[in-house]
Amino acid sequence: MRMHAVRTKFEQHFRVRFTPDASRNRNIIKLLAEDIDVKRFFCSEELVDCLRTHVGIIEPVQTGPIVTHYTAGDLTGNNYGLPYHQDWPSMGTSARGVIAWTSIGDIGRKGPGLRIVPGSQLRGLWAGTQTDSGYVLDDQEIADALDIEVEAGQIVLMSPFLVHRTRTSEDPGWKLSLSCRFDDFACDSWDRRNFVSAYRTTVDRSVYLSGAE
Repeated sequence: MRMHAVRTKFEQHFRVRFTPDASRNRNIIKLLAEDIDVKRFFCSEELVDCLRTHVGIIEPVQTGPIVTHYTAGDLTGNNYGLPYHQDWPSMGTSARGVIAWTSIGDIGRKGPGLRIVPGSQLRGLWAGTQTDSGYVLDDQEIADALDIEVEAGQIVLMSPFLVHRTRTSEDPGWKLSLSCRFDDFACDSWDRRNFVSAYRTTVDRSVYLSGAE
């Protein structure tokens, strides 16, 4: 029920602020990741227990921000989505890292969604190129892909080596999913690598001038 409430909040307080300015709209979407209810969701006891019990993470830490993934054929979404890629090069953290992915609305086999390649994580890092958007694979013609179906608030736990892509659609609907990356502070290999992370905190000290009169 928590994600249904988040969707209602998004539709009633965020999406109503959309204008023909796509950049403004994307800024609004990103702010949903800062919503208190969204933060509570990714810090819930149920999720933490699952990470410990089913993933084997001993000391869970969030190593990246909550990320929004908006997919739609409108001006804001522009049917944009990453092709087949892997997340590990964008994390570079512990050997027991995992991505927790959810959606604020139900996702079926039609409309925008997520396509994964089951078992692909067992091959480790595939050949690809690191881009500004992510680690894009050289091979984009992959058989046995699966379009996942989830209800709002259900969590998909993905290995950072899982091959996946955005599924775009010409349908008029939109999809807004959220993801957060977790690592294990108790990971020996990460310890030996001095707990490095691909994430950095930067401050744009000129943004206050934007829109100034």
